[in-house]
Amino acid sequence: MPTVMRLADMPHETSFAPLGVLGYCLTRTQFLAPVWADLRLRLKAVDYTPQTKLLELLVCILTGCRAIAQVNTRLRPDIALARAWGQEQLAEQSTLTRTLDVFSDTTVAQLRHGVDVWFRQASRALRHDFAADWLWLDIDLSPLPI
Repeated sequence: MPTVMRLADMPHETSFAPLGVLGYCLTRTQFLAPVWADLRLRLKAVDYTPQTKLLELLVCILTGCRAIAQVNTRLRPDIALARAWGQEQLAEQSTLTRTLDVFSDTTVAQLRHGVDVWFRQASRALRHDFAADWLWLDIDLSPLPI
């Protein structure tokens, strides 16, 4: 079934509408599932699973938070963004911090392995036909062509 997007009145507003669309698409398609598949974090999951907390840390990074402490003031009140990412509300910064505290060398290796699996599944660069054409990469952080 194709994804349909419409403009509609929202009871809550968000400053991060494009990120909300990205979150909706990523969570509905389970796009990041290979990253979390082998990850074993020893955490209590009452309201949020460890994978959900890591996903919310990704949202924190994508919205430009300079510190996890900004989650409580910048992201947690943004109900529309949370719902786009499949949550009623984003977790508190203390919950996200405890998630990072349990990481060890083993869990970092598990996360790296998951990212590698995900990259191999999703990468178009690995499937590029180098005999037919060059692979062009734009690594400049500005929107100008290089």
